[in-house]
Amino acid sequence: MIAQYIILVLLIGYLGWQLLSAIRKTPAASDSIRLVSRETGQILEMKLLNMEKSQSSVWDEALFLANAKIVFQAVSEAFASGNYKDLKLFLTPVLYSTFQQYIDERKKKNQKVDFSLIGFLSAKVVDKNDSLSKITVQFVTEQINLLKNENGEVIEGDPMSISTVSDTWTFKKCDKSSWIVCATKSEAIHA
Repeated sequence: MIAQYIILVLLIGYLGWQLLSAIRKTPAASDSIRLVSRETGQILEMKLLNMEKSQSSVWDEALFLANAKIVFQAVSEAFASGNYKDLKLFLTPVLYSTFQQYIDERKKKNQKVDFSLIGFLSAKVVDKNDSLSKITVQFVTEQINLLKNENGEVIEGDPMSISTVSDTWTFKKCDKSSWIVCATKSEAIHA
């Protein structure tokens, strides 16, 4: 579990850079990254995705969605764990401030969130403008969300119940090659 967390933290930073440099003219210097587990010494090699236009200059929606899913999971986990640093990588300042307020409120009440993303049921582009400067994606996921008090007792949610949740996130192109999440909306479909 600790090794997975360490790997996740390393990947979040790198994948944030990949997302922010999406849809640029030149390919990434490397198309894979190797991480070594401190506990087992196992080498993990991951193929890196980037949200670039393909060499034929046609926008690759499937590749964009694959990266958007990675960002969705990273932001969701960072929000649940209260990791401000990782959230700041992926969110506009205004959205970051909103997330920060929710985390601060939880901390004041000595509450913690346990978040488990079971899987994606779907991810689709629901809106994009002609210049591809804003792209809105709807994620439908299965999740387990628990809110716990300072004693670790569940005060909201059910550890045995998987919820189906629809999230709509808007990715905004900040400049020629940078993307960031500028809006989120979440709705439980089935709890």
